[in-house]
Amino acid sequence: MVATLSEIAAVDDIQFLASQQFKEKSKELAGLSAHGLVNGDQKCFSFSTETFTGDVGFAVVETTDDAVIIDRLDELLPEIVACKMEKNLSALFLAVVNIVELKGTLLLCGPSELSLAKAAFPGCGINNANTMMDLGSRVSRKKDYIPQITKAIKAGWKKPLKRGVSVVDMMEALGKLEVDPTDYQRITRRGSVLAVKVGQRFTVDDD
Repeated sequence: MVATLSEIAAVDDIQFLASQQFKEKSKELAGLSAHGLVNGDQKCFSFSTETFTGDVGFAVVETTDDAVIIDRLDELLPEIVACKMEKNLSALFLAVVNIVELKGTLLLCGPSELSLAKAAFPGCGINNANTMMDLGSRVSRKKDYIPQITKAIKAGWKKPLKRGVSVVDMMEALGKLEVDPTDYQRITRRGSVLAVKVGQRFTVDDD
């Protein structure tokens, strides 16, 4: 099928065309707001065990340049927290996947995410701020991420007692979502108390 379509379209190098398409997609992702990245490809999974009952959200960003997304860590983490609260999720993850180098990085917005990630992916490296986990060659939500999270929860994982920055008492504190009048697909959060101030870093306390 691919060979036939390439002949019809007069494309000599399919791999080159695919790489160019991936690069264009990555450029679009880099221009999205934090809200767009967190909510663009997000799925929710429900669990009910003796030790944990709740919903876990898992978002994925696939790109050829993961550094561009990860460099926005202090912008993305507060948005993950806000989205988690708005959807009443017990935990919310965002995995940044480099589809060229086939490697994944998991963003951790709070104590529950940190605890569950450690249980699901033991041995994976975590940065000093406890906000990023190196998932190595794990790149698939369906095959690599959710099965391990499910296994950890069924094995008896429960939410830690420590309440971190991922809990805010008033929904008004999350700010408001504003639509860019020149680009209706670009939605930005304004006025959130979770936003990281200039010169500060988003961190997560470990038990």
